[in-house]
Amino acid sequence: MTPKLSWTDQCNRLYSKANQQLGMVKRNAFFVVDVRKRRALYISLIRSQFEHCSIIWRPTGISLIQKLESVQKRALKWILNEENLSYSSWLNYISKCKNLDLLPLSSRFELNDLLFLHKVIHELIPAQLPTYLTFFEGQTRLRRSHLDSLSLVCSIIPKSPTNVFATSFFFRTHCLWNRLPYEIRDIECHQSFKTRLRAHFWKDLLSTVEEDYQIDDIDDND
Repeated sequence: MTPKLSWTDQCNRLYSKANQQLGMVKRNAFFVVDVRKRRALYISLIRSQFEHCSIIWRPTGISLIQKLESVQKRALKWILNEENLSYSSWLNYISKCKNLDLLPLSSRFELNDLLFLHKVIHELIPAQLPTYLTFFEGQTRLRRSHLDSLSLVCSIIPKSPTNVFATSFFFRTHCLWNRLPYEIRDIECHQSFKTRLRAHFWKDLLSTVEEDYQIDDIDDND
């Protein structure tokens, strides 16, 4: 972390380390052709680089997320033995991720954030919500407000959507939490919450893919 509380250097170091790990795996596990075994190697040796304490350092800017995502794209090509194909299309990339049951890293980061917050809320770990976050109580004057009894309300409003506080763990994750369906936020069992959350992420990703396909079909017909 830099004196300006930026994790860009950390992300760049992890990007280089993960690339080196991927290259090492390709060179030393060239004899592994089974997709499931290659997938296991990727998860244990490469993706794990991005999992450790990601709630602290994980990127929130699009450019850094795409940079780390490019490592997974190259890994998927190796796993599926499609290194001569292009994964530049988001639709193609999501379909490959679904084929291997590997969430895109951008979704994986959000998943880890929400899983940790769920543990905090249900006191499964020795950590507490900060004092500026409380559950919504009472009624709101806004007719279309989405707030409910499981919504988190922040008493501090960041000056900019990109400043340090706005991108900090608790603030960014409380926004993700409030966007989840009520029936998911209402789950107390952590394993059940994790299962439903993964399914929710896949549903959102695949619905986006279907919408984009429909738009492409309309453009082609025109």
